[in-house]
Amino acid sequence: MRPPLVLAYHGLASLPRALDPHNLMLEPTRFRRQMDTLKRRGYQFITLSALVGELERGDRPPDGVCALTFEDGTVDNIEVLAPLLAELGTPATVFACPGLLGTPHFDMPKSAHVRLMDADQLRELASSPLVEIGSHTNAHADLSSATAEDAYREMATSKDALEQLLQRPVASFAYPKCGYSAPCPEAARRAGYSVAVTCGRYGGWRPFELTRESIDSLDGRTTFALKSRGLFRPLRESAPGRAARALARPVRHRGG
Repeated sequence: MRPPLVLAYHGLASLPRALDPHNLMLEPTRFRRQMDTLKRRGYQFITLSALVGELERGDRPPDGVCALTFEDGTVDNIEVLAPLLAELGTPATVFACPGLLGTPHFDMPKSAHVRLMDADQLRELASSPLVEIGSHTNAHADLSSATAEDAYREMATSKDALEQLLQRPVASFAYPKCGYSAPCPEAARRAGYSVAVTCGRYGGWRPFELTRESIDSLDGRTTFALKSRGLFRPLRESAPGRAARALARPVRHRGG
């Protein structure tokens, strides 16, 4: 089973759970293993832009394609992710917040020492032929209740800031924490993006509400196998899944 995939990651690092309360940082060896698994299953890795091109030719991309995305733009994206992408020959899109460059990660304790890339690091990452840079709002703004004008302003100004910094077009956008109000998809189109991505229970195969499967540090072999086959959420939300969730939890915490 090879459904089309858009995977959502954050960073690559080995951190104790006390320093990573939201399970954002995945061990690099586990990420590599996940990529190897998908390659063995015959997946072709394509850019988010190419995937949108496939959407323009049909209702959904063809089976067997996968686009990788990373949110927030942590320093490990240039130090760890970029060399791994080069080694694997795999493209990815990194979503950055131009108003937070060089600052400590907003969702992690300071003792974790996880920072967002500064302007020079983001420019260096953008120079890789395997990396596309997208916007994640200026400062990780919640758009779940944004008006049409507020959404447009946030999307347009963050796009402009990144384009000025990188001197290249920025065509993709990621809704922070996956949430977006009803006017957001049209605001993304109006701001000049070609795609806007969400995750979780939101979205589908529409270009400005593009669904993704979120992968976090708790995902071992079992949950990754389910997520990458589109089976995790239906199973989790079924009546048997809800009843078994407490029992299944130790499996999800097991290393993969």
